[in-house]
Amino acid sequence: MAFLDTSTIIQYLRGDDTVRDYIDGREPWWTSTICVFEVINGRLGSGQTDVMDVREEFGGVQALDLNESVSIEAARLQDELVSDGSRLATADILIAATARTTGDELVVADSDFQTVPLQDVMTVTNLRK
Repeated sequence: MAFLDTSTIIQYLRGDDTVRDYIDGREPWWTSTICVFEVINGRLGSGQTDVMDVREEFGGVQALDLNESVSIEAARLQDELVSDGSRLATADILIAATARTTGDELVVADSDFQTVPLQDVMTVTNLRK
């Protein structure tokens, strides 16, 4: 199982071989509802975007809701990071906390999650190193 960040979903949809090779066969794929919004948001602008069609493009990725327990986990995680001199953006810490609650590996394709304190408390694999 793998928990996919927005960057990973976008790269997968673009046909990135590195991403596809790494996550294919590791289903089920999970993500945060925040990532669902971010992927769709990146495709908006025509005023006529069929957001459900965009969502169906990555329909094999199951979204986990942002809820109070994830929010509390995000606060705990951010507290650990801040105490070590790091801080993640609000959306990123909520995504990381959602992944952490599943116990799955967080698979990313950008540098947003590259902090040593985060990698000390959960498995983060960056396919763009």
